[in-house]
Formats: sequence, structure tokens, C-alpha cells
Amino acid sequence: ASLPANGRNFIDFVLLTPGVTRDVRQGDISFAGQRGTLNSLVVDGSDNNNTFFGQTLGRTGSGRAPYQFSLDSVQEFQVNSNAYSAELGRAGGAVINVVTKSGSNDFHGTGFWYYRDRSMNATDLIDNNNNRPKAPYHFNQFGANVSGPIAHDKAFFFFNYDGQRNTLPNTVFLNLPTGFTATTAFETAALAYLTARGNSWIRTQDQNAYLAKVDWNINSKNLFTARWNSQRFTGGGFENGGAQNGFEHTGASIVTTDTLAFGLTTTFSSSFINVARGSFVRDKEPGQANSINPEATVRQTGATVLTIGRNFFSPRETTIKRGQWSDTVTWLRGRHAWKFGADIIMDRIFNFFPGNFSGAFTFASLDDFGRSLNPTVGFPVSSSSSFTQAFAGTGTTGPTTKPNIFEYSLFALDEWRATPRIIVNYGLRYDYQNTAKPSVSNPAALAGGINTAQLHTDRNNFGPRVGIAWKPFSHDRFVVRGGYGVYYGRTPSIMVGTAHSNNGLNVQTLTFRTTTTPVIPSYPNTICGAPVASPNCAAPGTVVGASPNIFVFAPNYAQPLVQQWSGGIEYEFAHDFGISVSYLGVRGYHLQRTRDINLLPPTPTNIPIAGTTSVLTYQKFSSTRPLTSFARIAQFESTANSLYNGMTVQLTKRFSKNYQFLASYTVGKVTDDKPDATAVVPFTFDDAKIVQNQIDPKTDRGPGDNDQRQRFVLSGVWDLNSYASGLPSIGKAFLGGWEISFIVTGQSGQPYSGAVGADLNNDGNSRSDRTPGQTRNAFRLPNTVSVDPRITKSIRINERWKIQLFGEAFNVFNHPNVSNVITTQYTRSTSAATCGVG
Repeated sequence: ASLPANGRNFIDFVLLTPGVTRDVRQGDISFAGQRGTLNSLVVDGSDNNNTFFGQTLGRTGSGRAPYQFSLDSVQEFQVNSNAYSAELGRAGGAVINVVTKSGSNDFHGTGFWYYRDRSMNATDLIDNNNNRPKAPYHFNQFGANVSGPIAHDKAFFFFNYDGQRNTLPNTVFLNLPTGFTATTAFETAALAYLTARGNSWIRTQDQNAYLAKVDWNINSKNLFTARWNSQRFTGGGFENGGAQNGFEHTGASIVTTDTLAFGLTTTFSSSFINVARGSFVRDKEPGQANSINPEATVRQTGATVLTIGRNFFSPRETTIKRGQWSDTVTWLRGRHAWKFGADIIMDRIFNFFPGNFSGAFTFASLDDFGRSLNPTVGFPVSSSSSFTQAFAGTGTTGPTTKPNIFEYSLFALDEWRATPRIIVNYGLRYDYQNTAKPSVSNPAALAGGINTAQLHTDRNNFGPRVGIAWKPFSHDRFVVRGGYGVYYGRTPSIMVGTAHSNNGLNVQTLTFRTTTTPVIPSYPNTICGAPVASPNCAAPGTVVGASPNIFVFAPNYAQPLVQQWSGGIEYEFAHDFGISVSYLGVRGYHLQRTRDINLLPPTPTNIPIAGTTSVLTYQKFSSTRPLTSFARIAQFESTANSLYNGMTVQLTKRFSKNYQFLASYTVGKVTDDKPDATAVVPFTFDDAKIVQNQIDPKTDRGPGDNDQRQRFVLSGVWDLNSYASGLPSIGKAFLGGWEISFIVTGQSGQPYSGAVGADLNNDGNSRSDRTPGQTRNAFRLPNTVSVDPRITKSIRINERWKIQLFGEAFNVFNHPNVSNVITTQYTRSTSAATCGVG
């Protein structure tokens, strides 16, 4: 707790671990370049993951809730990031193991208040360049905890409360081409409409988090522990955000999470211990809408000017109710420490996701949008503009699904002291995940050889693990370590829920243009007429030129499999000083992706660059679909792969002589062919997660989205109190009690691809087209550097009371750290088959 913490989320301290970076998916962390869905969070021995979204419970840090547990309620945490034991599983990345605080025989209590506002902040680089004032910002965190005995030496309690009231600016502007001027009445009308809805707005984060824990020594052989954790979060404007999202295109995100966990540790003898655990969880996450109008994305020369109307997936709700039981036996015998365990999880999941039920427009130009606003004189719009709407099938559950999960795991391991200098940890783990299969088979798809009711259950997930520690010399100052393991990740049930509903029967998602029957409606109407709060009309009886999009699982789908191997040396070269050099290799197999399998092979096509004699060659797909009854057939499959190689040098100074520090430098590289388990909604930002050539995904092999070649992290604490020990009392009062701590981070930029702002290759996806001739992730964001200091002053009131005053700064030198850029390099001309420079 001495280190600076921006937002007081303990998970952020995981980033001090070598090989760990932030995932491109907001809120997740990436271990060895893997996607965040492959990680796992374990709290007091209980699973703390949201199996639907593939994130932690409460989806903390994901652009929604800031955290689930208060920083002051965490006793310690451990990042298991390579060759970890068979006791831990359900993850191909890192397992973060957390232990919460307990009470003792003494009463303790703390309280805090943390405040920031815009007067303390530097002006944002973009605001500064555009001569805009500082955006409104107010950040309040406050809380308290108390602990102590219920019965001396027998029972203890700990209670913690943490509250947050936060306002964040969401700056909005119309993203118009440089020098753009309206030249038609329709463009003028469109700009007037968008300008009125293009004002910046405020996002709010209001949260209350509670934790209560009781430890009871029943007798000398039995310890019972119970913990309750509750999270109540409302995020105004957190359904969507960004500079091209109007206020009506967002809504409130709500998170209500309750966890009850208990454990019984029984010591039968000094060599035989049993730990039984259980937990119950309810994680409810509804989202609200700010408008009843359909979503409308308005573009100009391929770039989005502004998106208005209701978020295409709101209102929504996902609720998980979980029961978990586990038991672990430890048996000490001679030089062996055996462990055997079993773990069962049952998740009952309710998911209501009305994606596109309210409709979603994509206007190719301001002129098209203006024409749609004035249909009596403006129609028809160009065929490049479209309207997508989903409809519930008669007699079906529509967008409501229940992709329940049943999991069990078994493990056995042994920590064997082979010799006084060699310790071997070896074991075997088995993980099984069974998810409710889609129940409806679409006859039209089945006639084409595609079964919408299939989901292969992977039953052979055996993961051997082995690790060795060797002291080659008689002293303990030099250690050689190595390890190898096989690990299995989960399938987020958002994939399964999508396949349950989007089969062309439960939900029919159709795209309308001027060339279809019915034609694209005028804004803000839908195919069903004027917009309503809860759209639920039937699909048109006769549809010409618009076929449904469906989602299916590949027949041979398998769980993600990850191999890890590592080796390194540790050397204590001086008292309290240690250095380590380590290597880590990670290979991912059967990683998830979404791919359109209803495409014919592409053919090489040339396209000139406007204003030049240059010609670009790219692969273009035919407009004809092999299965003409469907548009996109999005297949969830496990065909992606990844490879990471990394080397880390770490210098550690344990606390002594009033200071400590930890420094690490990691050089790594991850190569993959664009895996992603969360591309579940067509014609949205999810389309950017799909490979460019869906017939040959290997052509997307390149630097992974989380490829960070270099990363340096330095953290430290310097206690200055002892320097005032010889001063008089008044000198101690002013000069004593000071502490300085800091985190310094420097890292190379993550990669991105140069894009064409149009569906150049004609596969029905306009968000994954790269500049012809460019490979995936060929460009890099700038390096980022952040120096985050903290200064603490402790004021002792008496033996029992003290006050701490502290100030923190993040990126104190105001280094311009760029986290995102506009990737469009070219646009497709609407008047000729040419590309224009973006």
C-alpha cells in the first residue's frame, strides 16, 4: 500500500511483474502476449471469474466497475505466471492468487479519503493542441475498515468499506475531413443534426464495495473461515464512450456482485491436512439505453464522423449464479509433500442481449444521412449505406439465452526434496468444461452441411507440470530454476450464448439497402416503423436480397491449449541484493477466433491510387455466397496459434537500511495469427477482431496485438523517518514520518495495422481491411514513459492513533503517452475504383 495506485485497484500492481502488460481489450492484462481471456483470478481459494465475458467478476477495470475488492482488504497476492503447480488451472495465462485480510486479538481500524480534480491535472495533449480547456474531472475515494477479536484467541472479524464517486469527461467532436465544407443541402442538414448531438458529456462512476470476514478456531484442529463481499456500481455513460459517440449513444452500466465464500481447514495430524472450500456467487450486470432511436454511424470518406442513437446492444442483462466446491488434501511423508484435490463449479447464466433489435444504420456519407433525414426529397440513399435489424423468431426465446456451464478439475502433485540441493515439483491436472449446447438446428444450414446445434466437448485436457530448483553450491545464494507445463483455458460462454440465439431461427439478423426488399428505411425509422423502447416485432414476411447472419461452432472445436517452458538463475550477490536472469517461452494452440466460412476463394485484383500511376494488388471476394440462404456464417473455431519468447533481468533490493526497490527489464516478442474469443457481434467494432483473409487466416500471421518488445519497470520505497531520530521533539514532528515511493514505467509501443476505411476485399467486413501490400501490425505506437511518485507524511497522535497525509502524481513529467491513433491510411473512392490517400 506504500506504492502509488491510480484508482486504488490492486490488480494494477500485477503490472510490476515481468512479462505482464495491459491487454488491448480494456481492463484486461496480458501475460506473455496472450489474450486476457486466458487469465484467472482466485480469491481465498475460490474462483473469481466471470465465465460469460472471460474477465473477473464485476468485469472490474473493463471500462465499467473500477474494482471489486478494496485495496485495503487485500493481505497479499501472488502472480503465478510460468510453470505454476498443478493445483492451479483453468487458465493458459497467469493465475492471480489473492488472500484477503483477517482480524487478530487486537482491535485495528483505518479510514481514508482520496481526492483529485482537474485543477491538479495537466491539460490533455489533444485538448492543448486544439486550444480546448481542461475537461471537468472530480475523483473521490473514501473508506474505512475495522478488525479485532470476537473471542480472544478463538474468533476474529474484519470489515471493510470502500466508496468511490467519480466524474470523467467524454470529449466529443465531429471527425470531419480536413478542410471539409458542406456543398449540398443534404450535407448541411446532416451537419446541423449531428452538431446538435455532438456535445461532450460526463461519465460517472459511483461504487460501494463491502467485505466482511470471520475466522473461527473451532478447536486446535479445525479453522473455519467465512467471507462476504458485495459490490454495487453504477456507471453513468459507461455503455459506450469515445470522441465519436454522442450522449444518446451510451447509457448506464450497472454491476451488482455478491460473493459468499467459506473454508474449513482440518489438521488431522502434523502430516495430514484437509482444506474444504465452498462459495456462492451472484454477478448481475444490466445495461441501459439513453435513446429509443436506432443506432446511426455516419461516415465521410471512410472515417466515422459521429455515432448517435441507441447503443445497438442496449438495454441488456447478464446474470451469473454460481456454486463452487473444492477439497484439497496435503500429505507429508518423508521428503515428499503430496497434494490431491478436486474442484466443481456450476454456473447458471441468464443472458439477454438484443443486439441490433433496435436497428443500426451505417451511412457512407453525410449526404446519405441528410437524404435519410429528408426522405420525401432525398431518397434513395446510395447502396453503400445500410440498415441492420434483428428479429425474434416466432415461438423462440429470441435474444434470451442460458449458456450454463459445468466444470470440474482434478489434480495431484508432489513436491519432492530429491537431495538437499534439488527440489522437484511435478504433477498432473485435468480440467473439464461442459457448456450447454445450442438446442436448435437450422434446417437450411443443415442442408448445406452446417449444424447450428453442435458444440464439441473437449474431454482430454490433461496438463502435466514439472518444475525444478537446484542449488549447485553449498550456500543458498545461487539457485537455478526451470519448468514446463501444459495449461488449458476456458471458452467464454458469450460465444456459446451467441450461437444459441444467432442461428437464423431464434434471432434473424438482416441487412437492408436500397437494393433489397424492403429497402433501407429513413432515419430514425426501423423496418417495423417508428422506434420504440422495447422492439420485438416479427421479421418481414417477404425479404428479397437480405439474408440472415448466423453463428456456429466448428465441428472440431477444442479448448485453448498453452505450453509454457522457462529457465533462469537467481544470485544474491550482496546482503539483501539479488539479481535474476530468466527466459520464458509460451506457445498457444487451439486459440479461439471467429471466421466467416460462407465465402468463395478470393481472386487477385488491382486498384490504382488516386492521383498517381501506382497500382495496388489485393485479394477480393466474390459477392456470391456458397450458401445463398445466408449472408455471413460466422464460425467459432480453435485454429489460431501464438508463440512468445521473452528474456527478463530483474534486480531486487529487500527492505533494509530504510529502502527497498524492484527493477526489471523484459525483452519479448509474440507472434500470432490474430486470435480473439470476443468477436460476437457482426457489423460492429467486433469486426476489427477478425482476420482480413478469412479463407486463409495464416496470411494474418505477424506481431500479436499485445506484442511489446521492451518493458522496464522500477518501483521502490524510501523511509526517511530514521533520519530524524536524533532531532528534538519539535524537529521529529516536522522532519520525521516522511516516506517516498515511486513506480517508473517505460515501454515500447504496441503494434497496429494500417487500414482502408472501406470493405475493399468485399467480404462484408469493412473494419479488417488493411492497406494492400501491408502486413498485419506493421506499424507501432510511440514509446510510453510514466513516472509516478508518492510522498507520505505520518503524524503520530499517540501510541494508538496516527494520521497519514499523502500526495500522488501519475505521469508527473506529463510525457505525451499515445495509446491509440486513427489507423485509416486510405479510403475507397465512391466515384471510381480507386484508393485515395487518407
